[in-house]
Amino acid sequence: MVELRLMCYNTIHMKKSRFRFFKNKWFIAAIILVLIIIGYEYFKSSSTPPNFQYTPAAIGTVTEQVSVTGTVSPVSQASLAFEKSGVISHIYVKVGDSVTAGQSIASLDSSSDQAALASAQATLADMSRSLTPAELAVQTTSLSNAVHAAYVSAQSAVVNYADTFFSNPQSSNPTLTVRTDSSVTSYRLNAERSGVTDTLNKWSAELVNGTDIATLASDSVGYLGTIKNFLNDLAKTINTLSTGNSGLSQNAIDGAVTAMNNGLSSLNSAINSVTTAESDYNLKLAGNSSQSIQAEAAKVAQAQAQLNQDVIASPIDGIVTQANPNVGEFAAAGQSGFAVQNSGFKIEAYVPEADIAKVAAGDLASTTLDAYGAYVDFPAKVVMIDPAETVLEGVPTYKVTLQFVSPDSRIRSGMTANLEILTHKAIDVLEIPYRAVAITSTSTTVRLVSKDSKSYASVPVTTGLKGSDGTIEITSGLNPGDKVVTYVKS
Repeated sequence: MVELRLMCYNTIHMKKSRFRFFKNKWFIAAIILVLIIIGYEYFKSSSTPPNFQYTPAAIGTVTEQVSVTGTVSPVSQASLAFEKSGVISHIYVKVGDSVTAGQSIASLDSSSDQAALASAQATLADMSRSLTPAELAVQTTSLSNAVHAAYVSAQSAVVNYADTFFSNPQSSNPTLTVRTDSSVTSYRLNAERSGVTDTLNKWSAELVNGTDIATLASDSVGYLGTIKNFLNDLAKTINTLSTGNSGLSQNAIDGAVTAMNNGLSSLNSAINSVTTAESDYNLKLAGNSSQSIQAEAAKVAQAQAQLNQDVIASPIDGIVTQANPNVGEFAAAGQSGFAVQNSGFKIEAYVPEADIAKVAAGDLASTTLDAYGAYVDFPAKVVMIDPAETVLEGVPTYKVTLQFVSPDSRIRSGMTANLEILTHKAIDVLEIPYRAVAITSTSTTVRLVSKDSKSYASVPVTTGLKGSDGTIEITSGLNPGDKVVTYVKS
């Protein structure tokens, strides 16, 4: 019995020990499994690369360029034609000749224009000089003769025509013999006739006494005016005569009117003769007036201009590209037969509205010509930007003109030019790829990579010049060597 109990005890004790053994074994296995999983995850995390790409910020140069295509053309070219028609007498150049500005190209027969210019110049020279003694004597004699002739004509008009209507006309008390409307008119005409006698006496005395010719001429004009006033007043009375108020027959009245008209005509002729002679004398004596000399000088200038139109001259330095007419041919005014092209060349390109604000006069450009390939550079510089737009295919553009920096014999008019205009350049600045920058309406940021390169965080930055090669200048927010995210895998 004791042995049975002992056997049972041992059996039970062995089962408990075996259970504890198996219980400890599973616990340890579980711990090991957990450790394996943790180690695996750690290893996996340490060996798996991050899911983003980055690049370091570096010191470099950021350049902004505008790329356009243009066409090569001469800096200047001119089609030349005569301003007036004529026969070509000389052609001084041929196609390919080099000419300078102002050099003659061709000319018309100018013999008639040369003669007209010589005549105008001679007239101007004559007007600009003083009279010689002999010429002065001629002018003095001419004026004196005119004054004496005028005295004779005036005296004849008074004595032969007006005095037929007076009794005792040359006395101190002349009396009108025809009826008038009033005694006042008769009295006035009697007084005027007496005054004419005094006028003729004074005039005669000056003629006899040898009064200075200039004074005599001036006085004579005054005397003629007094006599004409008298004749006009008398003529008014004579023209109002009728058979009823005058007691004269119609034939007598008609004869009286004719006499007065003849007297006035004779006097007017004398007045014109004296005033013309006096004006000519004064003009010759004093020399021509500045106005008349200027007028004649204008005629000389006009004649010179006509002569100048007989010649075509090159307006520019360049090369003759056209010379079609021949000597002896008739050339119509305005018909182009000659052309000169400047030896320099320019490029005209049309820049879109979106880029024109970047371009400025003085910007340099790298230029390649299709004729010589992409590896031959012909440097050029922007010299002008049109202020007004040119619409091409519905798109506003602006014409930009560039000139080649150095002349090159390989350049030809009409060639296609590919331009890279350098508009801005920032040297020794911090730059990163533009795609690394995130720009919103409120912020500009980049994703800065942590030091262990396993994570990143957004940081604000300030940007500067945006380069045409995909880079951008960073003015604040980053340091050289900082890594920025450029791409994140999805």
